Amino acid sequence: MRSLHYTIGISMVGLVLLLLAIGIIGTLGHFGSLGHSSHLAAGLVVVALVLLSAFSATQISPERPWVRTLHVGTNIILFIGFAWVSLTGWSVVQKYLP
Repeated sequence: MRSLHYTIGISMVGLVLLLLAIGIIGTLGHFGSLGHSSHLAAGLVVVALVLLSAFSATQISPERPWVRTLHVGTNIILFIGFAWVSLTGWSVVQKYLP
């Protein structure tokens, strides 16, 4: 079960960073600048939370039991962040559609 958890976490970090790159390149290519919606803020918050979650996962040990609480708490907040970035992303998608 632990290896599945790590695999999902590593995949999530990779996908979030890939989506960040695609979003920045696509937005710059289409609009010429960033910051046309709250999706940028939502995306940056999610990227930060994913990186914090990944880093905290590597620091969990019996000597630092509070790190597990940080990891779980970050993931709970991340769930809300994913909902926020999904909702704001829908408005961005509407701008690209004819």
